[in-house]
Amino acid sequence: MKTKTLLVLGDNKDFDTYKKIIRQKRFFNGSSIAVKSADYESVLAGKFPNISTATIIILPCFPFVYWDKHIEPKKYKGVYGNKSFYAKFNVFWKKTEKKINNFYKKKKLIFINELKNLALDRDKENVKMLVSKRGVSIPKRYNTRNLKSILKIIDDGKKLFVKVRYGSMGKGITYLEKKKWMTNFRFRKGKIQCRKSDYGWSFVNCTNNLKFLKNLLKQEIIIEEAIDSLIINKRKFDLRLYVYKNKILYAYGRTAPADSITTNISQGARGEKISFVKKLPKKQLERAKKQAVLSIKALGLNFGGVDLMLCPDKKNVKFIEVNTFPGFPRVRRFNLSKYLINEIIMEFK
Repeated sequence: MKTKTLLVLGDNKDFDTYKKIIRQKRFFNGSSIAVKSADYESVLAGKFPNISTATIIILPCFPFVYWDKHIEPKKYKGVYGNKSFYAKFNVFWKKTEKKINNFYKKKKLIFINELKNLALDRDKENVKMLVSKRGVSIPKRYNTRNLKSILKIIDDGKKLFVKVRYGSMGKGITYLEKKKWMTNFRFRKGKIQCRKSDYGWSFVNCTNNLKFLKNLLKQEIIIEEAIDSLIINKRKFDLRLYVYKNKILYAYGRTAPADSITTNISQGARGEKISFVKKLPKKQLERAKKQAVLSIKALGLNFGGVDLMLCPDKKNVKFIEVNTFPGFPRVRRFNLSKYLINEIIMEFK
């Protein structure tokens, strides 16, 4: 007998998460949980599936259609990753939550991740403050926006990342070190320009382009020390860990050539097999797992992805970011949906 229903919210163009979970719903067979789904267009129109169980467990996936139409359309105004992205995303979740509560007001609603927390990962500055309060190690941050001060920091031998505060997917990043400046923005006719796509944000040389840097420092950005990565097989990497509450469901390395600026899959890095993680120093890996769990809790989440950098000393770990909507790996490599479903069944049986 089905006593609860899992309601999966998403869009059909979300092949990374939503469709993978729906395709794996057979793993709920034999459990007390039924499965229903709804797209966000229907949700905002107040159209929901009829659910007979008294309890509904809600699993929200990323709202791709709404995002592309209302938050990051091809002709959005301003520089990528500005505060309007974050503000509009918050508004979306408030609307969504209101619609859900109104339609299912007689039901007991349980959210895998509370909707009010789903935009938090978009604010890189706030995220780093929250995780550091939990004891997670973060790169050193720089509050100055003074051009001369930044140039002095670089001349003193420091390596810096300048990132848009409200961005994701490795977009809107500039790397600065003495005699080497790289950015995946473009700068033409005195203006910062952005690709109108999630992919192909390739880095170009902008060394000593003071006009560009001066303009960049006026944007909504964070500045932090660039951390060197542990090198494995002549490749730099970071670690993506998928967390559900206190448990690591899966971890894998994302590698790029040692001279690469970032290790984002969306910008050309390579996801490694499970065997790659087995090569990592055991104590350092255990530290990464603990830091990942703390990071998820710091944002009030139950499920998410955490990206961490393993330092060359083979001991320390540095936080990169939390992903509220982490893309799922290929099922042939690791069936994350199956493991997440198993956790949900065990918790709500």
